[in-house]
Amino acid sequence: MVKIAVLAGLVGSAAAFSAPSQGRVSSSVNLEPISNQGEYYPETFGNVFDPLGLTTSLDERGMRWFQAAEVKHGRVAMMATVGWLASISGFHFGGMLSDSEGISFADVAAAPTPFAALGMVPESGLNQILFVIGAVEGFQEMRQPHYTLPGGNLPGDLGAARAKAEALPRLQAVEVKNGRLAMIGIASFVSATLLPGSVPAMPGFFLPN
Repeated sequence: MVKIAVLAGLVGSAAAFSAPSQGRVSSSVNLEPISNQGEYYPETFGNVFDPLGLTTSLDERGMRWFQAAEVKHGRVAMMATVGWLASISGFHFGGMLSDSEGISFADVAAAPTPFAALGMVPESGLNQILFVIGAVEGFQEMRQPHYTLPGGNLPGDLGAARAKAEALPRLQAVEVKNGRLAMIGIASFVSATLLPGSVPAMPGFFLPN
């Protein structure tokens, strides 16, 4: 679970390093294949939620890059949220995390906070996580046609699953909205832990004892 949390934080950072060039176009940008509008977005009355008008400065390629970045960050946040909750609940795998360092999963689970648990992961474990991050990110970037191109792969599509065309818009909306909620959630967990009282409505059972 600690490795999942580390993976979550690092992938989120890696996804935001570079973007394709963007040109100014009208506000009627084609947001397909992730529309962020329509019947599956009743909370924004079926419209794109863009109160600051940020999408008006993006061409289609730029929009698709940001769509992919949002999907990646949402997935990272969902993994991080699961990892956080597993860590504070005391759940852990059996056996050893590192035989050479003499660290068991139980030792890590006994750490007072998820941050302390992260600090117990050996350098070799962190290097393995970085390798997996690079492999997944590189695989997606090498898939053709590139997701930033019109008619390219779906933003965030790793080719691991397929859905029926009629079900895809709903599933995309579910993933995007759950990812957004998870981003708010993990940010709140971290903030409430590092700055006690900063999230007054946060129930105590979401925080380390």
